[in-house]
Amino acid sequence: MKTRKEKEKILNELKDIAQRASMIALFDFKGMTVMEMNDLRKRMKEKGYGVKVVKNNLLRISLEKQAPEIKDVLVGNTAIIFSFSDEVEPLKIFVEFVDEVNKGELKGGVLHGKFISKDELKKLSNLPPVQELRAKVVGGISAPLYGSGLELGRDFEGIGLCIKCA
Repeated sequence: MKTRKEKEKILNELKDIAQRASMIALFDFKGMTVMEMNDLRKRMKEKGYGVKVVKNNLLRISLEKQAPEIKDVLVGNTAIIFSFSDEVEPLKIFVEFVDEVNKGELKGGVLHGKFISKDELKKLSNLPPVQELRAKVVGGISAPLYGSGLELGRDFEGIGLCIKCA
């Protein structure tokens, strides 16, 4: 059993994660072997995301100010996936992993300080990665500008010819 000091250290770590993470997803890891959990941790760590098995009570305390609704999903075995940058990719990795091992289930989560349900997490996991979304936005904005630039170039070329002829 952990001492009060050890629990306080874990609680402070969870509060730090809760404060800094852009996304925290809670999942039930019931039935997963140690090897499977280590595999999930490795996959997440390679991309810069974290996985942590947590005590429900400590997680509730660390998230109660941000997302009081979280207490409703803190039942049974709980682990968290967290990211300080991308909200979508860690969920995609988790869903892919669950499909492979047929174990684990999302419970709910916190996105930018607000509670989201497991259904909302599943919808989020179906979105393209953030980098791809950003590229689409930039592409959508730059395409008309690129076309305008070509037209302007032709116009200036024509003006240059007219000036040269005069």
